[in-house]
Amino acid sequence: MAASVETLTERERELRRCLRDLLALSTLPAFWRNRDAVEIADSAAAALVSMIDADFVYLMLPGLRDEPGIEVTRTADETVSASSASIRQATLERLPQQLLDGTAEIPDPLRGGTVRIACAPIGLGGDAVVIAGSSRPDFPTEAQHLILRVGANHVAIAVERWRAEADQRRFSALVERSSDFIGFASPSGMRQYLNPAGLKLVGLASAAEACGLHVLDFVAPEERERVRDELWPLVMREGRWVGELNLRHFQTGASIPFLVDWFRVDDPRTGQPTNIATVSRDLTAQKRAEAELRELAETLEHRVAERASELLETNRQLVAERIEHRRADARLQELQTELFHAARLSAAGQMAAALAHELNQPLTAASNFVNAARRGLAAGDLQRIDSVRKDMDEAVGQVLRAGRIISRLREFATRGETEKQIVSIETMVLEAGALALSGAAVLGVEVRFRFEQEASSAFADQIQIQQVLVNLMRNALEAMEGSRRRELTMTTALLDEKTVQIAVADSGPGLAKDMLDRLSEPFASTKRHGMGLGLSICRSIVEAHGGWIGASENPDGGLTFRFTLPAAARDDDGDVG
Repeated sequence: MAASVETLTERERELRRCLRDLLALSTLPAFWRNRDAVEIADSAAAALVSMIDADFVYLMLPGLRDEPGIEVTRTADETVSASSASIRQATLERLPQQLLDGTAEIPDPLRGGTVRIACAPIGLGGDAVVIAGSSRPDFPTEAQHLILRVGANHVAIAVERWRAEADQRRFSALVERSSDFIGFASPSGMRQYLNPAGLKLVGLASAAEACGLHVLDFVAPEERERVRDELWPLVMREGRWVGELNLRHFQTGASIPFLVDWFRVDDPRTGQPTNIATVSRDLTAQKRAEAELRELAETLEHRVAERASELLETNRQLVAERIEHRRADARLQELQTELFHAARLSAAGQMAAALAHELNQPLTAASNFVNAARRGLAAGDLQRIDSVRKDMDEAVGQVLRAGRIISRLREFATRGETEKQIVSIETMVLEAGALALSGAAVLGVEVRFRFEQEASSAFADQIQIQQVLVNLMRNALEAMEGSRRRELTMTTALLDEKTVQIAVADSGPGLAKDMLDRLSEPFASTKRHGMGLGLSICRSIVEAHGGWIGASENPDGGLTFRFTLPAAARDDDGDVG
């Protein structure tokens, strides 16, 4: 009987401890109200270690969304440390899922040996659990297991409340700071909430001014009937409507264009509508930008039309000017050809005396040969027939020589048509020399020709280039009239694969530098009776061929005139094509 009384007294003491601990646990939620999830878990683990006299308490909460999970470990002996990872490995990784709400015996993660553990799930889903361990063989008692479960429930409620409040704070901050019109109304349309941006957009100074207002009070007068009879019933029936709607400004009465999104909020338990929410955006700036863009597009279209008309007129004028330029170019080409022709005639006139001497020689020789043949025939000596025949052949040769001189002069003086083609440079120079250097031997001029093999052909108008050569050669002869040394040298050279050069050098007295710089200008001449057009015409001809012409003094006296021409194209084998 005494033992029974002692046992009853021990149970009463355990019951009182259990009630005391449960009462202490019930005060923790109030303490946790301003704590976050980590602080709640750590506080709960510390309290449970003391209340159920455990060696350690391990508490794990899963992360929410992108948040990391929470693991907390508390031990009764502060000198014995254990990481959450070692507790997790010793418990959760060794226990089957069905024992997460019960008791078991596992290796002691703190001191070695074995330890009895008690598990209680935390009602947050996933792996949320609280685990207590003790080396005592009677652990856990029913009271200790009860306290562990109650503690797990308190943690679940506190963490859920904390998460809900955190979500509410984030949502409130988002709504309060949003620049959009955000509000709630009852299903009947009475305003329940409107964020600060919404109040400002419709011209309300504070939430007090919005008290008692209906949704229709926010809508522009011309839109109210449509909202009442069509849009609001549509939201109540189908749950959502999105579209453009004009709201009114309470101070100015102006209509404000909005992109309105109305959606129904239902009670998750009953499914009945509790609110109508809206997130609407002011379209004033967008409408203004669209109007400005349309105006700009219309202005641009008008300007493009004007510019197109101007361009058409300009194009018409350009076509007319181009036609006129073609006519002017054709007339200029004709005048230039006539000028070149006149210059050749002038040069031919200047060469008349020398050409007369050149013609006189073959004609005199032909006359002598004819007279000799006539005397042989008059003698009637048949043995002299061969001699007479030779004399007649010689006479014919001299007459043909005179004919070639006259032919070259006629070709040089004729007007002709300008035509650029591939010409032999050597032939062109020699023919021009035969015409221009008539009488050079009489004047005691020594003439040399030096032809470079690579500079064999050019793309040119032969008559015009021969006019340049004749002019330069005649000038060289005239420059050397008073000189003791009279040498004229003609050279050709290939400057590059596209350019050939022809040079005419004399041994005359040369020119002063100021005259040398002006030599190719019109009407600049060193001759007493010259007009100064010869070298100017030469420059025009050479530049029309895409070349250049220039003069320089020779080191041993005299001048050298050089000009360039386009080289005839060559194929891969070096042949002119």
